[in-house]
Amino acid sequence: MANLVFELDKKVVSRDANPSVARIYDRMKAVVEEAGIFIYDPSGEKYSETRTDVSANISGTSTSNLVITDVIKPVLYATAEGKRSLLRKEVVIADSAS
Repeated sequence: MANLVFELDKKVVSRDANPSVARIYDRMKAVVEEAGIFIYDPSGEKYSETRTDVSANISGTSTSNLVITDVIKPVLYATAEGKRSLLRKEVVIADSAS
């Protein structure tokens, strides 16, 4: 369900979807959040090999100054008793920013 919410946001809602689609998305996201799951999208953030929450495919030939350009699967965190724990690493594509 969390993946579906992420995909809806990425493909539909972020692109000025009509209000009824946005309402359905909001309801789905609320159900995921009520289950204690937090979806994180790091698009545009710098990538380094020291990140423990990301599994990256490097695009291009340069491996310096990498930026996350596309998120295939988002990071999922579980929230319980006020603490967050990593449920799943994300799968991303990183490319050189220069």
